[in-house]
This record gives sequence, C-alpha cells and structure tokens, in this order.
Amino acid sequence: RSAQRVMRGSSALRAAWRSARGIDGAVRGRDLASSPHVLSLARRMSALIPPGKSLGEVTHVELLEKEDADAIEGIWREYHEGKEGKIGVTVDPNAYARFRDRSTTCPMFVMPLHKSPSQFLTLVAQTKMPYASFTAIDDFRKLQEAATPMLAAAHYPELVESKKLALVQATHVHAGVAGAAEHLTSQEATRLVRLCHMFYADDALFEKFVKPFNHAQKKFDFDALVGEVAKRTWSDEVIQ
Repeated sequence: RSAQRVMRGSSALRAAWRSARGIDGAVRGRDLASSPHVLSLARRMSALIPPGKSLGEVTHVELLEKEDADAIEGIWREYHEGKEGKIGVTVDPNAYARFRDRSTTCPMFVMPLHKSPSQFLTLVAQTKMPYASFTAIDDFRKLQEAATPMLAAAHYPELVESKKLALVQATHVHAGVAGAAEHLTSQEATRLVRLCHMFYADDALFEKFVKPFNHAQKKFDFDALVGEVAKRTWSDEVIQ
C-alpha cells in the first residue's frame, strides 16, 4: 500500500486529481472557492483535531506582545519541541499575505513530499483561511469528503502588524497514531508547510505551478513540480 501512495507519474497524478475534483479534464478556470471539498475543510479536519482558529486559543497573546520578533520565534519553536504530532512555524508577513490572498483564487494544490531522494508522497493541499490541510492523494481520490488530512495547519496573523511575523501551528499524523498507513515526522511536517508557503509566495513558482493547477490544468506539469521540489528539498537548508 505504501508503494501505491508514492506516485511518480504525471498521468497518474492528473487522473487522481480529476477524479478527486469531480470534473472533466476539459473544464478550466472553475471557481473553486465554492467547492464542497473546500467548504467542508474544517469539518473534515475534526478527525485530526486541528489547531485553534485564533492565536488566543493557543497561547497568551499579551505575553508575546511584550517580546521582540526574535524572541517570539524562539519561544514558538521551543513551545512545540517534543510535542508529538504538533509543530510551530513562523512566516514572513509578506509571504503570509501572498499565501492568504492567492489561496482565495487558488485554494487547491498538490505537493510531492520527499521521504527520500527517490520516493515521495503526494498530498492534496486545500486552503480556507485560517486553515490549510494536506491529504494523501489516494485517500482524497477514494474517500473525498470522508478523507482525513495528514496535516492541518492554522495561520495566525495577530502579530503581523506589531512584530512583523505570522505564526503557524500544525497538527499531523505521526508514528504513534495507530493504524496510520503513512505518517509524517516533525521535520517532514515543517518542510511541507514551508514548501506550500514558498510556492504561493514566490511569483515565478506561483505562476508556473499553482495557478495552472487551479485554472489551466493542461499547462500543469507535475514532473516539473517534482523536480523543483526535489531540488529545493535537498539543497535548501530552510526547507530541511
């Protein structure tokens, strides 16, 4: 089963994607903001227990406001260290703003997450802010509304104006989850979130991959995406 979930061909990806979205391959430019897959995002994440919807549900915002940005990054990182199935990430405010704005018109994407240099797990990303979820594509294709994400992330912009950074908390399927066919390490979960932000925030990557995936699927090149992600995964310390 694990081998089946590691996809290597663009034709297999396109077939799964079309089946998951329930559209014919010729349909382009559809407004996905009203997709039932997106609208039911929070409900489907309930099986994973998603993070709080606001920063105030997670921590004491007034205490963080007393610290500078560097200190907050350290506090946020240390707070999540050693917490099984939970990670904390900080995001540049410009990257956050682009992800927030661009995900309204491009709420879906696919991300090949490399488990090794030669194997990767393909996940379907869906965003309805403040949440983003990542679901194994086989589960998404087969179960659709009933599929449980492997990772659910909440974005917190409360400190963007005062501290010039946004915070992200994510919960993910980990090795201790009974019956899970696949799981993510904390490093893989962090990499997944950062890769998604990168592809939405970077103009060239967004235009080459994210926009075609949502609005011009015949121009979407999954093999090129795999190569781009692999290059950044194994050469960029920020992604590691």
